[in-house]
Amino acid sequence: MVSYINRSRPAGPHGAIGAVICLALASPTVLAKSDSGPELTAKAVLVLDTGTGKAVLARNASEVRPIASLTKLMAALVVRHRGIKLDKGTVINRDDWKVALEGCRTRLELNWTYSNRDLLHAALMASDNRAVSALGRAVGLHANGLVQAMNEQARRMGLRKTEFRGPVGIDPKNVSTAWEMARIVRTASKDAALAGIMGKREHMIKPLRGYLKHYYRNTNPLVRKIKGVKFLASKTGYNSEADYCLAAVTELRGRGVFTIVILGSKSKFARVRDLRRVIRWVKSGASKKSS
Repeated sequence: MVSYINRSRPAGPHGAIGAVICLALASPTVLAKSDSGPELTAKAVLVLDTGTGKAVLARNASEVRPIASLTKLMAALVVRHRGIKLDKGTVINRDDWKVALEGCRTRLELNWTYSNRDLLHAALMASDNRAVSALGRAVGLHANGLVQAMNEQARRMGLRKTEFRGPVGIDPKNVSTAWEMARIVRTASKDAALAGIMGKREHMIKPLRGYLKHYYRNTNPLVRKIKGVKFLASKTGYNSEADYCLAAVTELRGRGVFTIVILGSKSKFARVRDLRRVIRWVKSGASKKSS
C-alpha cells in the first residue's frame, strides 16, 4: 500500500455546526464508554447523522487539536472555489519541494508536469505535499497566499476554532475541532470532483511531461473494503502532535449518511480499528439507542 505520512518536529461555506457534547477521557488512550458508544483510542470523536444533523456520538468534540493532513481538505476546497482547470498541467518546481520539506516522501518528480486532476488525486488519496503546493500555484497562490485563502475560507464557513499556519499539515499549529472538521469534510463531499477522488481505492497517475506512471492507494484502507459502506469523502492525517486522524462522510446501507471525525488515535492500526468500531456501532443501531 502506498501511504504518505506527515512527520513534523514536535512544537516547543456556511455557519457553525450545532451544539457540542463533550465527555472526558477515562485514560490516556481509551475513551470512556459512559455514552454507551464504542471503546476507542481516539482523543476526540464525532459522529453526525447527516440526515438529521444530530450528533449520535461526541467525545471531546469541541476540543481544539492539531489536524495534520486533514488540512488538505481545505486546500482542495480553496482551489476548487477558485476554478482550477482540472485537465490543465502544472509543473512541480522548487517551491513545491520547499513546502514539502520535513514532511512525507513524494513520488512527484521535480520539473515534471502533471494534470491538476492527478495532483488532486495525489493530495487527497495519498497526502502528497508537493501536490498541494502545485495546486495552489495553479490558481495563482503561492504557499503563503494559499494559507491565507484557507483561513479566509474557514471564516466564511463560520469556523471560529480552525486555523492554518501551513498549506499541507506538517505544521502542528494547523488546528481545528471535530465539529469544525465535520463541516469541512461534509462540504468537500458535496463537490463531485473531490468526492469522486476520495471515494477511490487506487488511481494511476501518468505525467503529461515525464515518463513514470505511479499507482496511488487511498491512505484509508477501508475505502471500498466493507460491504454496505460507501465513503463519499475520506481523508487521513498524521503528525507527531496530532497523532492519527481521519475525517469521512460515509453512506451506510440501511442507516443513512454519517459524518465521522476521529482525532488523535494512538497508531495507524488503532485509527483503522477505531473507524471500524464506529461504523459497526452505527450499523448495529446502537447509536439510536444511545441518542
